[in-house]
Amino acid sequence: MMLHETTETQQNQGIIVCLPKPNGTQTPEGYRPITLLNTDYKILARIIAHRIHPVTEKLRERQFCGVPGNNIFDAVTTIRKAIAQAEVTATPLCVLSLDFREAFDKLSHRYLFAILEKYAISKSVITGIKNLHAKATSSVQINGYMSGPIPIQCSIRQGCPMSMQFFCIMLAPIAHTPK
Repeated sequence: MMLHETTETQQNQGIIVCLPKPNGTQTPEGYRPITLLNTDYKILARIIAHRIHPVTEKLRERQFCGVPGNNIFDAVTTIRKAIAQAEVTATPLCVLSLDFREAFDKLSHRYLFAILEKYAISKSVITGIKNLHAKATSSVQINGYMSGPIPIQCSIRQGCPMSMQFFCIMLAPIAHTPK
């Protein structure tokens, strides 16, 4: 399938299952929803993820979430170095901590497409991404029962091979300040 072609309706359908968190409670907060996606969707998403990898590779310097090879220890080390540098040079420093709880559920597709264009991602790749999000639906499966399809109008599906790359790209305008 070419990236510019449309996808079939069944390819854009997902099934949301709720996995219990380790030591989770029997409340909704004790479960982690993840979307099970069609194999065709995942293959196409992996192809697109490979094509946008060079963009996320450039973000390695300042981002840690979803960037292969970076982890929380690298983030802590970077913060410590910045604080030490500010103390040595007597430079004012502001450290900002953001809570991204449920962030995947709230991200705008329109914002995603605008950011992808700013990073000069090819139009055919952006069209492929738009096709994967067009007419996307998910059904929720709980205790063996399946809900009807729910239109997905915003969010990044956890379970999508591109989800962490999208999250990383969408945070870039916040995380990157001019040097």
